[in-house]
Amino acid sequence: MNDIKKSTFIPHSSVRRHIFSGIGSVVLGSIFQSFPALGFAQPAYPNRTVRILIGYPPGGTADVMARMIAEHLRQSFAQNVIIENRPGASGNIAVQEVVRSQADGHTLLFGNTGEIASNKFLMKDIGFDPDTDLTPIALIYNITHVIAISPKSRYKKLEDLIEDARRRPGKVTYASVGLGSPGHLAGEMLALKTKVEMVHIPYKGTSQALPDLIGGHVDCFITGLIIAGPQLKAGAIRILAVTGPKRSSAAPDIPTVAEVAVPGFDFPLWGGLFAPSKTSKEIINSLNKEVNRVLDLPDVQARAATLYSDIIHSTPEQFSAFIKTESEKYREIIKILPP
Repeated sequence: MNDIKKSTFIPHSSVRRHIFSGIGSVVLGSIFQSFPALGFAQPAYPNRTVRILIGYPPGGTADVMARMIAEHLRQSFAQNVIIENRPGASGNIAVQEVVRSQADGHTLLFGNTGEIASNKFLMKDIGFDPDTDLTPIALIYNITHVIAISPKSRYKKLEDLIEDARRRPGKVTYASVGLGSPGHLAGEMLALKTKVEMVHIPYKGTSQALPDLIGGHVDCFITGLIIAGPQLKAGAIRILAVTGPKRSSAAPDIPTVAEVAVPGFDFPLWGGLFAPSKTSKEIINSLNKEVNRVLDLPDVQARAATLYSDIIHSTPEQFSAFIKTESEKYREIIKILPP
């Protein structure tokens, strides 16, 4: 008897607890694993206020377009959708806040050309990487730039201006609203592609550039159609060409640069909706579907026309490919600019 080892005694009640504990774990695990299939993996989107940040002050084209879209999304989502303006650092401040937000679709960015495609080449540190920190949702609009001249200008067509620049290197001038602005870079691209030398005259804003253009102090001004359109209607300026890939619906009689001088030339100012990276594909696709639906609404189309903006429809994949093309275009032109 002394050689017999003692066995551990487990009371019947403990056995039952162990058994039922194990069974409970298996059953609960099975139930929780089935939640995604039952649609309980996460709350329906959106389940609270959606914020859309913009890196510019109220009143601009991006702001107006974003507020229109937000109003319609508010109705379709039955949740509040608000616009928050975060101006500063050429749009970068708004992006920095968005990329630090949760990737749950409740903080979005209405991003524009600068902070998405060009700032990363113009500035040493913008505080984020637009290629990896953001997920494109939908391209929404573009506004073509124009090459505007004074009504008294000797140029009758864009070819005249280019030929004059070729004949008199460094004498033909073009204005923009600042170094690194889309108008500046469009002018540099035009000079590069036509192999001419033009002099860039940067201004602090449209209010300074337009009077000098009209007065003949600069040969041309490259600016958005939203600025030039009313001046064109008033007879204060003429427009030689638009910089977009096709003629603008707001000015269908004006040729594109691509038609008359540089095949493939395309330099619009554009805006679209973005989410932080790692936002689920389901949320991205849901937002894309709703945004494209909103863009087809008559009131949105009509308002965009008053802003000289062309509505654009895209999938997230198409928007992503578009951004890559735009970024490469800006990289090409910015690398040849003087430091």
